[in-house]
Amino acid sequence: MLFFRSLAEDFRLLFIGIKLGHACVRRTAFRIFSLSIFALVVNPSLSASSPPPCAKCHRVAAERYLATAMGRSFSVPGPYPGGTVTHESSGTVITIENSDKVMTHRLVENGITAEFPVKYQIGGGMMGSTFAVQVRDYLFESPVSWYNGFGWDVSPGYTKSRLLDFDRSLNNTCLFCHATGAKFDDPDHRHLVSQDLKPITCERCHGPGEKHAAHPSSKNIVNPAKLPVPARDSICEQCHLEGAARLLNPGKDWSDFHPGGETEDSFAVYVLEGGDKRDVIPASEVEQLGQSKCAMVSHGKIWCGSCHNPHRAVVPREQEIKAVCLSCHRKLSPAVHPVTVSECTICHMPTSATTFIAHAAHTDHRILRNRDSVSGPQDATEKMVPWREPPAALRQRNLGLGELMLSPPEKYEVLRRDGADLLLSLPAEQRDHDSDVISALEGYYLHLGDLAKALDFGTQLVKVNPQSSLAEFNLAVILDQSGRSEDAEKEFLNAISLDPSLKDAYSHLAILYIKQDRRQDAINVMDRYLEWNPNEILFHASKERNLGKPQRDSQ
Repeated sequence: MLFFRSLAEDFRLLFIGIKLGHACVRRTAFRIFSLSIFALVVNPSLSASSPPPCAKCHRVAAERYLATAMGRSFSVPGPYPGGTVTHESSGTVITIENSDKVMTHRLVENGITAEFPVKYQIGGGMMGSTFAVQVRDYLFESPVSWYNGFGWDVSPGYTKSRLLDFDRSLNNTCLFCHATGAKFDDPDHRHLVSQDLKPITCERCHGPGEKHAAHPSSKNIVNPAKLPVPARDSICEQCHLEGAARLLNPGKDWSDFHPGGETEDSFAVYVLEGGDKRDVIPASEVEQLGQSKCAMVSHGKIWCGSCHNPHRAVVPREQEIKAVCLSCHRKLSPAVHPVTVSECTICHMPTSATTFIAHAAHTDHRILRNRDSVSGPQDATEKMVPWREPPAALRQRNLGLGELMLSPPEKYEVLRRDGADLLLSLPAEQRDHDSDVISALEGYYLHLGDLAKALDFGTQLVKVNPQSSLAEFNLAVILDQSGRSEDAEKEFLNAISLDPSLKDAYSHLAILYIKQDRRQDAINVMDRYLEWNPNEILFHASKERNLGKPQRDSQ
């Protein structure tokens, strides 16, 4: 769903409004889930993953791989130090404890406590680590993360929140680049049915290994370096090419991509060209490398694997990179490259702080001649283009979806309007049966305030995807805003029945009841969520402060 929003802050503001006599204030901001682009790493001192089956024949290569960030991308929590963080916006105090090999994250806000054992540690870069808790068969990101060189602090995207809680759901998009084995049985990919989650395995780059294990041969296993350029690069692009928009082809899942093929067979990536200087988004290393003169002049010979070898011997990194550079740049000017210079990246691939993630840095992969140079032509007009063209039948559809995914909407009004036009002009048999297209148009018209058109697409989406709790929820939001409270109530209840973890549906429904002065119904719907997840802050706090029904001792 392209416009699924969190209403925790709206819910909080509503009760403040009731208490002070003000009207309910609503936001229409889109929520960007940060974990899918938050590249983090497990500390090397933590317990390693178990040896993969490949280690039986490829012991050294497997051991070296397990020492990389990819090999340690998903694990049980390691022995991090305990700590305490105070969240300035909400006043929440977050405590991290490690005892008996169990990490616990505890939030306390105005006497209300939420506490969870941490189930998983998630990572893949070199900046820190984030964590996930499990409530029944659903995973949620913890609002506190570890940052190398800094320590504990709130997770990305939580800094300005008015209330912290464990309610940021992890779905297939979030887990794809960090874990292997995540399976979901609902159309929204939130209900987890697999319990054996592992880090990124050898098969993510080399393809299925059963046949190779039975009859070892170079013909039944993928060697990325020997693939055609698009297929070779697709292996890295699975996770290291976020782009401005990244979307699945109809009927596809992220796991449908297999090494040896091209990502465009499963999903499409779109990037922005032109415009003024933009912030560098995380997971954009492949895009930046493609802008470098080194990559353009080499016609594909320079690729990710030129500098990043997951099976490399343990050698000083600066020497390894310098050797790659000197393989082409054999003669360097002594004036600017004195013999005392031991490495190349400090000048040509500088590291700078990101604007997306606090306490984190990004390495510039454009390989600039100097810090101020920019590779490639610059155009004042910003446009969206495919990284590689998807199948011809999907080009109009995918470009339209990509343009509608741009955020903030006000900045990309022209491109988003073009995206809507592209989707609306699709053949009816394609447009009217594609849930992603219908959802995108529903969200587009809702943002414009055209409730009639949004309602048409929302109703159509529920018919096309009747088991989607998010489709029901979004339709309920539109019905509520259209003044059709009775119909909205029904759809909110349908959404909750389909997905009991969908906290925003409970929040909206409680707001609807309170506006109708149905206080007991509001209490009942909050209790329904608290029965599913007793370890929660928002509803406990709301009931105690505003509805006059004390719930529990914070101790």
